Amino acid sequence: MSGKKQHFIPQSLLIGFGFQKGNRTYVVAYTHERGIFTPATDGIGAERNFYSELAVEAVSKTLDDEITDYEQAFPKILSKLRNLKDGERVDDRAAAEFVTHLAVRNDHFRKSVTGGATQLFSGMADMFADESTARGMLGLNGERPTGAFADQIAKAWIQYGPIFSLVGMTEATFTAIFFAAAKDGFSSFHDEMSAQIAATFEAMMNDLPKVAASSQRKSLSQSLAPPLRIEKLGALEWRIRHTDVVLVLPDCVSVAFGRNGETHPLMLADLDETEIVAMPLTSNRLLTGSRGGAEVDLASLNDAFAGCSWDFFVARDRTAELEAKRARLRSRVSAVVDSIVTETLDEAAAGGRY
Repeated sequence: MSGKKQHFIPQSLLIGFGFQKGNRTYVVAYTHERGIFTPATDGIGAERNFYSELAVEAVSKTLDDEITDYEQAFPKILSKLRNLKDGERVDDRAAAEFVTHLAVRNDHFRKSVTGGATQLFSGMADMFADESTARGMLGLNGERPTGAFADQIAKAWIQYGPIFSLVGMTEATFTAIFFAAAKDGFSSFHDEMSAQIAATFEAMMNDLPKVAASSQRKSLSQSLAPPLRIEKLGALEWRIRHTDVVLVLPDCVSVAFGRNGETHPLMLADLDETEIVAMPLTSNRLLTGSRGGAEVDLASLNDAFAGCSWDFFVARDRTAELEAKRARLRSRVSAVVDSIVTETLDEAAAGGRY
């Protein structure tokens, strides 16, 4: 039975990056907002009721129960992987499923998506607050409607066209009249509705954490390891690598390296463009999947792991080198999210989507 404190990174994985003290294992946590501290493995990578509330009598298993059952074999799987020789091959599909599950179940994707959506909604609210920008977003600055506004006029014609056709009106005339009326009346509409629109965006931003959590839980309830992701990652060649570099564990668990050399948290990567996936198993063991014989650069791995982390990465030791890498936390994720948000807002401003 699961408890209230639910791990989004299994303790069986965390202990590979820790040190023993008494009967407990501790790690050094390098965090984005809480500094550097040394929790036991039961005090990091977990959140109260992250997946589900505790089940009540006569109620079926909770999502956390389902995950706990699914991961019963994980300690043995990890132990086997950690004891393989350097370069030894791993079953491709089994490795793909293992990595996929650990990526889709954790907190990193939930928080990075929430952060990106918050940026997007904030930007949209600012754009709608300006009448000229709002006109452009709705396609009202041109000679004819564009984007979603054009779609709405087309839907209106489908509904009312048969009536207007009786008096000889064509769809082109209907569109021109509808569009002209919208342009002429937009200023007064904007004055009346801008405050309400701003409040709507603020409410949406406030709801984002709950929406993201609900969406992730729904997705996990449908599949704890999505088959399409397994299929694509299963096309890579998986093997174990030993390293003298003392590895950290990112909160995204695994990182993808694209054909263009860019790194992404696995959940934000285009799997069709991914050449290498790297998931640390311990401070000196690494599970890698590669395409076409591509080799991971072990020396720069910790930079990639730190930059792709959102809240934290953990390590066995506290060192000046890793303290410096704490400044990289969230840097790569922010760059990816910023790029997506900027592109979306630019298209919106040009009337490309709205």
